[in-house]
Amino acid sequence: MKAKIGICPAIDGRWGGIREGLEEQTMQTAKDAKNLIEENVFYADGSPAEVVISPCTIGGGKEAAVCAAAQRYQCVLFRV
Repeated sequence: MKAKIGICPAIDGRWGGIREGLEEQTMQTAKDAKNLIEENVFYADGSPAEVVISPCTIGGGKEAAVCAAAQRYQCVLFRV
C-alpha cells in the first residue's frame, strides 16, 4: 500500500455570508491542487501520487476531526 497525500481545504469559519460565499471556491482550489499534484508528483516506481481531498472544508474543530478521520481511513500520511 502506498502512502497518500491528503488535502485539507481550510476556510474562514465565520458563518453569516463569509464562509458560505467561499465554500465552492475553496473546494475547487483543492480539486485544482489535487490535479496539479497528481500530474507532477510520482512514486519511486513512476506511478502518479495518490491524493485524497477532505469530504468537507475545515472551518473549525469538528470539520478538522472529520477530515482527520476520513484521511486516516484512507492511509493518508502527508497532509497539505
